Parts: sequence; C-alpha cells; structure tokens
Amino acid sequence: MSENTENLDCENMENRTIGIPGLQSSKLTRRLEQVADLRARGISDHINLPQIVVCGDQSAGKSSILEGLTGLPFPRQDGIWTKFATEIILQHSTGKQSIKASIIPSSSRSDTSKTTLRLYSRQLKSFDELPEVIVDASALMGIRGFQNSNGGPIFAKDVLRVEVSGLISVPNDDQDEEDVETVQELVDSYAANPRTIILAVVQAGNDIANQGIIRKSRHFDKAGQRTVGVITKPDLINRGTEKRIALLAKNLDTTKLQLGYFLVKNPTPTELASGITPDQRQRGEVTFFQSSPWKEQGLAMDRVGILSLRSYLQTLLDQHVERELPEVQEEVKNLMKKTEMEIEALGDERQSIGHLRMFLSRIAMRFHGLTTSTLNGTYHEMDSSFFKGQDRSGSSIRLRASVHLLNTNCSDEMRKNGQKRKVVESNVNVDSEHEVLECEVDASSSNERSFSDAQLLVTECEIETWVKEVYHSSRGKELPGNYNHVLLSELFYIQSSRWYQIAKDHLNSVHEVI
Repeated sequence: MSENTENLDCENMENRTIGIPGLQSSKLTRRLEQVADLRARGISDHINLPQIVVCGDQSAGKSSILEGLTGLPFPRQDGIWTKFATEIILQHSTGKQSIKASIIPSSSRSDTSKTTLRLYSRQLKSFDELPEVIVDASALMGIRGFQNSNGGPIFAKDVLRVEVSGLISVPNDDQDEEDVETVQELVDSYAANPRTIILAVVQAGNDIANQGIIRKSRHFDKAGQRTVGVITKPDLINRGTEKRIALLAKNLDTTKLQLGYFLVKNPTPTELASGITPDQRQRGEVTFFQSSPWKEQGLAMDRVGILSLRSYLQTLLDQHVERELPEVQEEVKNLMKKTEMEIEALGDERQSIGHLRMFLSRIAMRFHGLTTSTLNGTYHEMDSSFFKGQDRSGSSIRLRASVHLLNTNCSDEMRKNGQKRKVVESNVNVDSEHEVLECEVDASSSNERSFSDAQLLVTECEIETWVKEVYHSSRGKELPGNYNHVLLSELFYIQSSRWYQIAKDHLNSVHEVI
C-alpha cells in the first residue's frame, strides 16, 4: 500500500449476548442481555451502546478474524462486502438457531425510501443464503451494478443488520471521491462512538504506521482504552522480516497501542477451499507459531492466535460493559424523562374528528391571544411566561416594546441626520459617512451631489450659496425681488432626499424583529 493510500474498511460486531465459547461468562451474559433489551427497544438510535467494531484495510483478513471469534461461517465473495456496513448481532439462545436479516436506512434518506428499506426482512435457514441477502439489500439501497441501479452510488450509508461488511476507501475507475467520503463517514461514525471497542486489523506486510485504521483509532481513542491491534497474514511477509513484526506484536515498535497487539494467522485460500474446521485452524496456528522462524522471536503465547484474542476480548468486553453500563442507565433515564415530557406536551389523545377540531381550535385561539397581547403590549394577560423568553437571536419577543425602541431610534436618526445639507461650524471634523461641500461651487455640481447617499456638511456661507443657486435656477415670471412658488418645494425635496433610505432601513429593521 502506498503512503497516500487509505484502504479503510469497517466490519461491525454489535453484541447483544455472545453465545460463543471464550466470549461468554454468566455475568457478562446478563449485562449484554440488558444491552440487548435496550437495543430491541430502539434505544441505540438515541444512545450509544457497547459494541465491537472490526476495522482495517481492504483484504486485511477481517472476515477470517470474525469467523475465528464467533465460529460463524462468513461467506467470502469478491465485491459483496465492499458496498455497505453490516452489523452482526449475536444473541444467546437455547432454542433453534434463527437468522434474520433487515436493513437500517440512513438518516439522510427520504421518508419514502426509509419506509421501503425498513420493510425488508428475511428469515435465513443458513448462512449459505447470505450472498442472496446481500444482493437483495444492495438492489434496495440502489447501489450501482445491482439490478437496474447502474447510476447509483458505489457505497451506501445504510446498514444491513446481520453480517459482516468490508468497505473500500480508495478512488478508482468505479469509485469517485463522493463514495470515498461516504465510506470515511461510515467508519468514523462507528469509531467515534466512545462505547465501541475497536479491533484494528493490520496486515503484517504493510507499513503499520501508515494504515488508516491506526490513525483513526488514535484520533477517536486518544486515551487508547478501547483499541486492540490485530496483525494478520504473518505467513505472507518476506523472509527475514519476522523480527520487525515480532517487535510490533510485543508492542515494542514505534507504533505502540496502549492495549497492545495480537498476532493471528488466518487460513489460506487453499485451506478455506478444503473446508478447514475451527479446531484445525487453531491447531494450525499453534504449529505455525511454534515453528521456525517464529519460535525464536520470543513471542508471548497469550498474545498469539485467535484463541488468545478471543479470551482477551472476553475480559476486555466485560470490563468495558461494566464501566459503560452505569452511564448508559443514566442516559436512558434522562431520555425517558425527555420523552415523557414530549408526550405530555402532545396533550390528550384525540380519538375522533371532533376532538381534532377542538384541539386545533384551541391552538388557533391561543395563537390569536398571544398575537393580540403582542400587538397591544399586554404581556401579562395571556401567558406571562411566554413573553419572558427570547428568540433564536437572543432578542426579546415583546414585539411592541421592540418596535417602540426601533421607532425611537429612527426618530433620533431622522432628527440628527435626516437633512441632506447640515449646517456645521467650519472647523468640524468629518467622518466617512459625510461629505464636505466647498463654498465656491456652481449650481449643476451642487444639484448632482445633492442626490448622493451621503449627508453634506456645510457652513452658513455654503448653505446661503446653495439657496441662491436654487433660487436663480427656479426663476420664472415673478417680478424682481419675488421668488417662484416652486422654490420652497424644490428646497424641501432636496433636503428630504435622505428620508427614503432612513425610512426603508427602519422598515427592514421592524420586519426582521417581526
């Protein structure tokens, strides 16, 4: 893998109750049954619940790790596990085995699309039917290449709730940057959950420090309390590099994890094709690591093999659930209180059209009463608590009082800066919002400037000069010494030219408050 490549996949194993030897104790089972009960009631949509997530590069061996941990025969079919995330929910049961597949739609989908995906449910007789389920789910999600979905995305944010998934995150001819972003967001959503145990699967033959899941785990798990490294495919590394991998497995390399690493040898394609059993896999691992050159590396046997990893996860999961469950219980209590308040706010049950009409009439009357109180400024007649609040911008919702304040501000602005030409002392300082009109100007330039937005600060000499200019430009049939009747109206028109903008700004301010 090149330095700039991030082939990040995520496979989620959400634990209800683990009925797998090595991942089960009576105490842990009771706790996970409590978590399962919460999940069955949809609490996981609102509160993060404990879970295990297997993340790593494409073809890092995540499916083999999950198969070794759970004992479930996961199908391996090229391309199938690279389209969406899949949650494995393992529930302990003394009855007949039952496998059910369903789809959890992404929150970004439309209501119609969510309903369609939620309706999908299939009871499986065996895991041999999983490839068919995955194809059906891909078609429903609109993933490109399935049925008639040739123009859809390569990846989906929806989740298939049953099995394992692997997601590629490198652009190629079929995958654009939007698909890569979808994958990253999906992986981040699991890794960011503070109640998720991250199994960071890395290939022994790749540069560990540059693998995406290591960087992500350090970003989302800064304390390092929930990330376990799993090194796979030690049988595929170059001869002579065993020492480097052994240092990493013993957590003595530069890329350290607080919880350390496990070294696991997954079955080869030939062994998988021959139908290797779990017992044969375990014996093969023991033989492999007890043979040269690995036996000379001084590896701790409790950190080698799938059995050691499974045993360690039981202890870690037990501690993790024990630590998180009290906080989960507190969050559930708060969620219940919030939900009860929301239900109470809905009012009494409305069983008939008459009840609905009465309910809507009460809402309309309350709205009318609040509006009337707002317009009249009688803030304590209808609902005094309502008028004590503020809007989203932090302003008071007492409308009449707010408009009064704006009216006062507008009046002050009009009185201070409403005139186009304002007489000032000759030595007055001028800011950027004003212009100075020189005394010696002609009538044409004066009239041009009178219609600009800025206020003109003039002296008595300048205002007299301007009045004379308007007087001379407005003369008609009147006798000498008299003035045309339009002189006053023209002077007023020019002097009040700023009123329009001031009034417009005031109306906009009032509109924003309303």
